Amino acid sequence: MNLESDPICSSAGCTQFKHKKTPLGYPIDYPVPSFGADPEISAASNSLSIAEAMHKHKLIMGTPESKAKWHNVAKDTLYDFAPALDGDITATQAHLAGAEKSTNHKWVIEDQALQTEADIASDPICSSAGCTQFKHKKTPLGYPIDYPVPSFGADPEIAAASNSLSIAEAMHKHKLIMGTPESKAKWHNVAKDTLYDFAPELDGDMQSTAAHLAGAEKSTQHKWVIEDKA
Repeated sequence: MNLESDPICSSAGCTQFKHKKTPLGYPIDYPVPSFGADPEISAASNSLSIAEAMHKHKLIMGTPESKAKWHNVAKDTLYDFAPALDGDITATQAHLAGAEKSTNHKWVIEDQALQTEADIASDPICSSAGCTQFKHKKTPLGYPIDYPVPSFGADPEIAAASNSLSIAEAMHKHKLIMGTPESKAKWHNVAKDTLYDFAPELDGDMQSTAAHLAGAEKSTQHKWVIEDKA
């Protein structure tokens, strides 16, 4: 019986039980005309072809061979640029913050040297040009320096970039202007005017609690793990 056809369905399937489709109210799947590649894409492709012809080099990117050739090994290691402070330092900072809060007084450490009359007066063993008699003798470097270097003109990459810029400006009939006060004002990003604090300082009580917990774990040599079990 399992191998036979279902008598309530046809060979096309059980189409009589399909959900009815509600009209969307707008057309879909209609033809869209193609006007070719975007002008910026065409300009970039043209500039790339010019640069490749000038340098007689085919630019290849994204292939396994190019990724292996230009792989940055420095990125293979994730460095910790914000390591956790030592437990004693954390505890000291928390205790200092707690004391300042309880006494309502900010502790400021000042290192002010006491200036005497001798400090202000000139040193009699030196002239107005300075203490030149105590300068270290200069050891010869063993090779010449500050010699004239001939100039062979602009770097080929700089010249190619300038040429590509001129081509792009001519294609778009627009002069690219950057670095002037007017362009900086025009393209100024107002979102950068506000410096947001993405790592606000914890409350003093939280810092004290964290320091006390760290001290207790260190003295008992036991890590306190809080588990939330339903």
